[in-house]
Amino acid sequence: MSDKPETTVTSAKSKKPIQILRERRGGVPRELVQRNRRQKAIRQSIVAVLQEESKTVPELACKVELPADEVFWHVMGMKKYGKVAEAEQVDGYFKYALIDESRQTEGT
Repeated sequence: MSDKPETTVTSAKSKKPIQILRERRGGVPRELVQRNRRQKAIRQSIVAVLQEESKTVPELACKVELPADEVFWHVMGMKKYGKVAEAEQVDGYFKYALIDESRQTEGT
């Protein structure tokens, strides 16, 4: 046995790769955090509008006061991950409606 006191310094071998990466990069960039917060806020506002009734992208854009192309991007992301679905078509635009959470859990 050695008479050397144990130190609390962690070696690179005992750290997980994600910890090493975070130290090298200096944490999460502020711009990324702000962008993610903004996207979450936009999607929450879209969900709030869709809880009332199904809407087309132009109607959603008017309600959430954002450009239609940005709203369309968010709606397509929400569609991809099963949060919204296409409903009926009106004047060449699909209406989008929220998918019932109970239906989502039944499929898994």
